Amino acid sequence: MNAKIAVAAAAVVVSAATLAALMPAVVAAATPRTDSRADLYRRSILAGKDVPCRTNASCAALGVAALEAGRIKDAQTLVAMEAALAEATTLQADEENVPKATSSARARVAMALVHQGDVQLRLGALPDARAYYKTAVSRGNDYPNDALLGRAVTAARERLESIAGKQVVDGLPPAGARFAHYMFLGAWNSIAVKPVKGRRGVYQIDGDFLYPTVGADGQPGANVGSLSAYVRFYDGVARVPVIDSGSDAPLDATAKITNLAPYDKHENRCLIEFKLSEPETLDVRTHGSVTECGLGFSVSADGRYYLMTGS
Repeated sequence: MNAKIAVAAAAVVVSAATLAALMPAVVAAATPRTDSRADLYRRSILAGKDVPCRTNASCAALGVAALEAGRIKDAQTLVAMEAALAEATTLQADEENVPKATSSARARVAMALVHQGDVQLRLGALPDARAYYKTAVSRGNDYPNDALLGRAVTAARERLESIAGKQVVDGLPPAGARFAHYMFLGAWNSIAVKPVKGRRGVYQIDGDFLYPTVGADGQPGANVGSLSAYVRFYDGVARVPVIDSGSDAPLDATAKITNLAPYDKHENRCLIEFKLSEPETLDVRTHGSVTECGLGFSVSADGRYYLMTGS
């Protein structure tokens, strides 16, 4: 009797151990795979009917080949898809939190910017090409010890050096200019600076700013904000105290402001400074509190903007 009980008990122990070992596989088989936000985002990018390529690497290779063959429009389409898929890779790396994957994703984004600059160079838009190359270089400044990213940055620097002094736009062109600052997920902040007719030395600044997002369903979105103001540049600097005027008309910020202490020392005020710091370059900095600028959640105008002549 006791022997039978012992055998039965042993059988029960073996069955439990076997079941425990099999349980993860059983659960995995019973539970459908849930796509991550990055997976859904990539799927949304590839959902179009005329997708020219489906991986970052293939888009890059096909884009380079199209450009070398003189098929510029095809190259534009391909490098744009290359850039979008590079950003999807970045989103995936962030979710997985794997350092090597993150480094690879950074390099892909920077190389996509280089290829977009190559297209602009072939189109003869040298300022735009410089804008893409400089943006790629600036990403290396954020991660100076990233070897993979460093290779893409080196490529950007070499291309930049080859056109550094060609057709450089110094100051503001008579018809005005547009400057752009790359954010992420393919989004750019944009600032237009145009002379105001009949008001000598006065310019209208129109800025469109955003903070890109990807929803839980993988669909891209953005928090957005804008600013419009009349300004004068004093020694290359224009300063706009941002207030809620209750009107859609541009703010009048033509007066010269030299004392920034009332803004820098107070968190309930906002002044945005626009500085023509270098040829084809506009540096934007907030004095005071970014949240008081009224541009929207996580939205800021700050950054280094480069001249872009294209639409």
